[in-house]
Amino acid sequence: MDKIDNINNKKLKVSDSAQHQMTKILSNEKKGSFVRLSVDSGGCSGFSYNFTIDDHYDNKNDVKLADNNKRTIFVTDLISIEYIQNSLIDWKETLSNSQFVIENPLAKAKCGCGSSFSI
Repeated sequence: MDKIDNINNKKLKVSDSAQHQMTKILSNEKKGSFVRLSVDSGGCSGFSYNFTIDDHYDNKNDVKLADNNKRTIFVTDLISIEYIQNSLIDWKETLSNSQFVIENPLAKAKCGCGSSFSI
């Protein structure tokens, strides 16, 4: 599965490499854990992306992505998805670092490290 559809038909794409990395990270975590992405106020550009490991899912306020084995690997909340709708979450590796990268069409500007943005 490569998309999350919420009730307002907003889409978030997660690349195969990001899904693979999430599965790899979660293999070292307790059963039922998943990667959570939230958008918080702050950072040098106004909003920041926050990736954490979590195991609590709110059926009313969260949307999730399951892997091919029906295991939830990624969750975001309905407020955060408003700031990242139509985005692509990818996993990038360079000589100096490896990280999740968000290609966000709503972002008008972003900081140099890519962890914060403005709308």
